[in-house]
Amino acid sequence: MPKPARAIAETEAERAGVVRRRFFDRGERQLHFREGGAPGAAPTLVLLHLLPASSRHLVPLMEALAPRHVVAPDLPGLGDSDALDMAEPAIADLAADLLPLIDALGGPVDLYGTHTGACVAVEIAARHPGKVRRLVIDGVPIFDAQTAARFARDYAPAIVPDHDGTHLLRAHGFARDMHLFFPWFDKSAAAARGGGLPDAGSLFAFVTDVLKGLSAIPATYRAAFAYPTETMLAQVPCPTLCLAQRGDMLAGPTRRALELLPFGRLAEIDGDEGDKHAVAAPLSAFLDEAAS
Repeated sequence: MPKPARAIAETEAERAGVVRRRFFDRGERQLHFREGGAPGAAPTLVLLHLLPASSRHLVPLMEALAPRHVVAPDLPGLGDSDALDMAEPAIADLAADLLPLIDALGGPVDLYGTHTGACVAVEIAARHPGKVRRLVIDGVPIFDAQTAARFARDYAPAIVPDHDGTHLLRAHGFARDMHLFFPWFDKSAAAARGGGLPDAGSLFAFVTDVLKGLSAIPATYRAAFAYPTETMLAQVPCPTLCLAQRGDMLAGPTRRALELLPFGRLAEIDGDEGDKHAVAAPLSAFLDEAAS
């Protein structure tokens, strides 16, 4: 007996809110990505995560955006994506590696990037304008030359597995202190973020991301700190929304990004950092107005 129409609608709505895990072949390598919703009339929204996390960090946002079709890849070498075959990939290399996945989604996509993901998103939008309809950047890394050099040296120290397991403690300390200080290695009162720690389970999941990306995280951070963000922002040809979240250490640079974009606007978010519904609302409004 066929299901009642209401039951079918409820099932489809439930499925739209499910985030599934998939892989995309890149020759002998694979990119891991998460997918929510289903393709429809609106462009797919591609989400690019921050370091040292993976697309797992974006699952709450993906759920908040349901039923919009969203795809969130793990950047190369992070999460469950295979690393690039190069010792020091640049942001341009990370961006180029994502292009076949974007092409496979069909037509221009909408693109969201946060922190290092914002650098990759800017690179794609600036260098490949036909592939991006609208851009959203949430926390934009813009640093003066001295700060960028200091961060490239100290922000992501190499953590090498050893037999006595001290690398596990170092990875945990790195992940924990990123929540407490900015930069994480500065334990002064002035560097305290003031937000405290997430619950132990969430912190453990973050540590797991760090452990998965141990070999790629330092070089990927160096790529972000070397990226000419200001120069590339000026070359973005599509409408761009800058999201500045309360508690985000990159809120100030994000406001600076607005001055550099040819077609930018700013949304200040008063919700606590991590409140994905607070991010989803202005993001959706920005993307939907193009279709109205």
